[in-house]
Amino acid sequence: MESRPMTSNTMYLRNVLGALLLVLLALPMSGCPGKSSRSSGSQDADNPRAIHAATVQLVKESKADGRVDYKRAFSGFSSACDMGAEISEPHVEACYNAGVAAARLDRANTATRYYKMALVADPTFAGAVRNLTVSLLADGKPVEALPIYEEYLAANPKDWDMINNYAGALGEAGRHQEGVEAIQKLLFENPKDTRAYKTLARIYFLAGQYRMSQMASANALKLAPEDADIHNNIGITFLKEDKEAEAVVAFKEALKLDPNNLEANMNLGLIAVASADYQLAAECFQKVLRDYPGHTESLIGMGIAYRGILELDTAVTQYNSILANNPCQETALLNKGIVQHLFLKKYKEAKKTYSALQKCNPAEAAVAQWVEKVDEDIAEEERVAAELAEMERQLAELEAKAKAKAQMLLAEIDRAQKVFVKYKEIKQDPSWAEEVQVQIEATNYAIESEDFFFMEEQSQYLDEFMVAYYQYALVDEEGKPIADPEEWTSRAAIEIPEPEEPEATTEATAPDAAGTEGADSSAPEPPAEAEPAQETAAEPAAEPAEATEEANTTETGNIVE
Repeated sequence: MESRPMTSNTMYLRNVLGALLLVLLALPMSGCPGKSSRSSGSQDADNPRAIHAATVQLVKESKADGRVDYKRAFSGFSSACDMGAEISEPHVEACYNAGVAAARLDRANTATRYYKMALVADPTFAGAVRNLTVSLLADGKPVEALPIYEEYLAANPKDWDMINNYAGALGEAGRHQEGVEAIQKLLFENPKDTRAYKTLARIYFLAGQYRMSQMASANALKLAPEDADIHNNIGITFLKEDKEAEAVVAFKEALKLDPNNLEANMNLGLIAVASADYQLAAECFQKVLRDYPGHTESLIGMGIAYRGILELDTAVTQYNSILANNPCQETALLNKGIVQHLFLKKYKEAKKTYSALQKCNPAEAAVAQWVEKVDEDIAEEERVAAELAEMERQLAELEAKAKAKAQMLLAEIDRAQKVFVKYKEIKQDPSWAEEVQVQIEATNYAIESEDFFFMEEQSQYLDEFMVAYYQYALVDEEGKPIADPEEWTSRAAIEIPEPEEPEATTEATAPDAAGTEGADSSAPEPPAEAEPAQETAAEPAAEPAEATEEANTTETGNIVE
């Protein structure tokens, strides 16, 4: 089977067509045609036949529910087969069914091994021979399948189904002419064998004879117009001729006849991926996975569909489910790396994925290019991270400076207000007082902005204004400065003088002393006459005496009536 990266612009065409389409599915899981069951019916967990019987029952029940758990089925059948081999009692049906379950899980190598174990136990088991050869073809080993066919046909020369498969294997091995001749002999014996015409179409397709392939498919279609496989084969031939629209019609016709047709769903799904119709792609791949849960190409297709609808983590999970069974599945590794690299931008994780792919296929030059590209992106990411870290450091430093600057400006506002208070008694143009207030408000606004550069700029404006205020507002009547601007520029605290309180005087009693000067202190003072007293009260010299008398009365606490 051809394997190539399954990206959104890569078409992948399955190599199994017509008669080679998974013959293994035709045989019942419960046993082999023409052979009696050897199960004893025992339920002993250590008895391979009991394990096989229990697993067959599990498959029957899950089929009734609409979905078989092939992982559990494989676990049961393989355990029964391996256990029987260990005790030299090989269980043919268990080994065969383990191969069938492995094929459903897309584990061709494992399926091949169990079919061979079934044939060791019973070399005449035709079902195991048929499925073994198909498994080898699915694993890209047609040359290994040919001698198995030849040995079987030597003993069964009239097994038309096996002859048909043998002809297909010859075509897969590149022996196209021999394959055509084998089919022609088969058609001579049975000219209405639809499978033979489908195999012939496949051989011509492999030989690059697309017109002959179309003719063979047309003959098959005459015999079986409702055969979905024939329409699918026609669609693939159209694709080879770059007729995508016609191919889509053929695939849809196949799905109308058989909605669960593996090949048609796969091919239509891949066309949908190429056309970026990810919803249709997901629907097609899900139909395949319902019956073939381990189908690698469908799992990869689902991963691409998830990527297309931007469910990126789910896409990675999808690829991981493939890699859990096959760590070197190159298509899954590449697509997982692409999602991590180009979509999730998880460059270091992508590097690990690409490196794993490189170990699996060291000779692939394209992988080296992906590794080189992700290394460049990692270096760029680290450079950007370093720049961001430096920016954050500078921002933190700037924030610290802004806080310090805000504290300084608050102090400057306080100083400016004190200057204004200190010199408010000086006659000034009213516009200066207004401008002082404007500058204070602007400085407060700068502080609220928390912008260091804005605060730095406003600090300069405030300084320039205050110097001008000292030079042009704080002047005397002749225009000479009465305050030194250095009081502001020195950044020293602005000292506002406290207002002076009135001082008490000792001269208040002088008039009383003068009034008694030269008089006898022991002699009583004669009463004053009314008119002179009035005249004295009217004289200016009497006013200080009254004031002094009041002051003296206040000092002694006496109240004069």
